[in-house]
Amino acid sequence: MVTVILIDAALVGLLVVVVLRARTALRYPRARIAWLGALVGAVALLTQGTVIPIAHFDGVLGGTNVLKLVQNVLTMVALWLGIQAGTAPVAARVHTLRWRFPVLLGILFAVVFFVALPERGASSFRFVEDAAVTSTGAWVYGVVHMAGITLVGALLFRSASGSLPGVRPFFRVGAVGIVLGCVSEIIDLTLTRFLGSNVVVGALFDPLFYLGVVAFVIGILRASRASTRIRRRGEELLARLGDLAHERGIRRAAAVVSDAPLDSRLHALRVAVEDAAIAASSPLTAEQRELLDDVDAHLTRQATGVRA
Repeated sequence: MVTVILIDAALVGLLVVVVLRARTALRYPRARIAWLGALVGAVALLTQGTVIPIAHFDGVLGGTNVLKLVQNVLTMVALWLGIQAGTAPVAARVHTLRWRFPVLLGILFAVVFFVALPERGASSFRFVEDAAVTSTGAWVYGVVHMAGITLVGALLFRSASGSLPGVRPFFRVGAVGIVLGCVSEIIDLTLTRFLGSNVVVGALFDPLFYLGVVAFVIGILRASRASTRIRRRGEELLARLGDLAHERGIRRAAAVVSDAPLDSRLHALRVAVEDAAIAASSPLTAEQRELLDDVDAHLTRQATGVRA
């Protein structure tokens, strides 16, 4: 029951991000990284069977637990996109990300899955855990998969150091929960296969992992709000700076590229305004100088970790 609540809570949170950030993702290519991560994560959680029975999804794939592989790959990709949303350059786009790592890891998951588990039986939520009792192949796949997610979780923890202070604890707690959950599952699978299952160890994965996922989702929600505030502030400053440029006879279109990132446009226009003032020997007023100072403060803020 607790597992179901945690999964559904994380699912709702991700769906909120997907819905509320859809317009932003359409307007700003950089924001599509976090939005896509939320969408992929929502799909991964939706296939866990808490809303729609697993048999319905897995049946489309043949009813032989191939859904488990799909879930695992989607989870890994969602976490990886979450990392990229916080660490990729401002000019990054979904298609410019370094996809080699998740692609290779996904291929590894698939190869081990089909080679180690040629016979998989009927659809089941605990397919790998139950199969590991008698199948070394199930143990191998479970360990490889959990080791891969552990690696991604460790990268997530490292990337959290660049997050905004208000969201950093959530990403770190989320990463720790995910890593500890995966490690406990590796131990549980090993005990189950070679020594005999342990009830206590077997009960650790769900609360650790899904609490970590919930914390990560909360971090995404808070980061989305922060990025919205920052973007609106940037748009406000750009509008005010544009008015100032118009007053001083500066052609705004000549100073900035319309499809450039917001900060790039703001910086270019700020430089154009000050350069024009110097060239014309027409000093800026105190109010105008204060506006440039506000622009400088905005541009020199912590730019990483917003995950937007």
